[in-house]
Amino acid sequence: MSKRRVLIVSNMYPSASKKYSGIFVKNQYEALTIMAGDDLEFEIYAMKRSMTGALGSAWKYLKFFIGFIPFLFRSYQVVHLHYFVPLIGMVWLYKIFHPKTKLMVTFHGGDINADVTAKNQWLYRPLAKKVDLAIPVGQHVAKKVKEKLQIDNQLVLPVGVDNRVFYPEPDAQRIYDFIYVGSFFHVKGIDIFFQALQKLGKELRFCVVGKGEQYQKEFESLVADGYQIDLKIDQSHTQLRGLYNQARFLVLPSRSEGFPTVTVEAMFCGTPVITSDIPQFLEQVRDTENGFVFPLDQPTELVSVMQRAMGLSPDQYKNMQEAAINSFKDLALDRICQRLIKEYQC
Repeated sequence: MSKRRVLIVSNMYPSASKKYSGIFVKNQYEALTIMAGDDLEFEIYAMKRSMTGALGSAWKYLKFFIGFIPFLFRSYQVVHLHYFVPLIGMVWLYKIFHPKTKLMVTFHGGDINADVTAKNQWLYRPLAKKVDLAIPVGQHVAKKVKEKLQIDNQLVLPVGVDNRVFYPEPDAQRIYDFIYVGSFFHVKGIDIFFQALQKLGKELRFCVVGKGEQYQKEFESLVADGYQIDLKIDQSHTQLRGLYNQARFLVLPSRSEGFPTVTVEAMFCGTPVITSDIPQFLEQVRDTENGFVFPLDQPTELVSVMQRAMGLSPDQYKNMQEAAINSFKDLALDRICQRLIKEYQC
């Protein structure tokens, strides 16, 4: 029996300058190649991200599109696209040449929430007709895919978290009261976290993992003023596991997300989370059970929730840890890959 050939296409993949951009695509691809049986053969065409401006980004995509041309003349039974905009254009062209190929698209959030708008739906809806299976990473993303692109055939499936990497470490010492993991961008609510941290004062200990020129200096200024903040940049997944295990709570006050994996990684490590009340987090966080939620863009409310979290008794905190650990067993990477393999085989 001949093998079914699967091509994975992504504009997100780790590079020397952005080591963890699209790391979940890399992890999923590598797990699939290990788990697949004799009837599947995988290949990947991915853009390695780099730090560029608008002109550099345009040139990068042009080279990526040109580099895809040879694939138009190769036969695959399945093409799996990660990120809809703008890559759907070149994969749509592949479907013109190979109409029997099954096209699967994983929607990660930004590619439908921000990139597909009322003004450009006229362009993307016809392209979306070539999609055989949409794979939104969460229920909120699925709703937007239906509304904006009118794709009915959907399978909600997050990218998965490797439970061989993220797990509770025995005898871990929770030396940090709170940890933040993410870029120092407005969409991540870094300004809300920064204001809350200032209001909480110098008695608590924080770990801040991320980078961004403005807030890097702001945090360094607080450290110089006596705040207990450990700043970390470019942490590996193994290092992140250690940091999650050293923190009592993860704080993530984002204004928008796809299906955030940072929260799931933390919960795999037995670290409850504190998040804003956007729909994507409400798919994950059961308030007062595996974490807490607070009203979006309300730093004073975040402070109150963080203080409430610190006031939990040892038994209450242990119960919340156990609830966090048990929240997402079905999102382990191997289970996600098993589900994808079933789709590749049919």
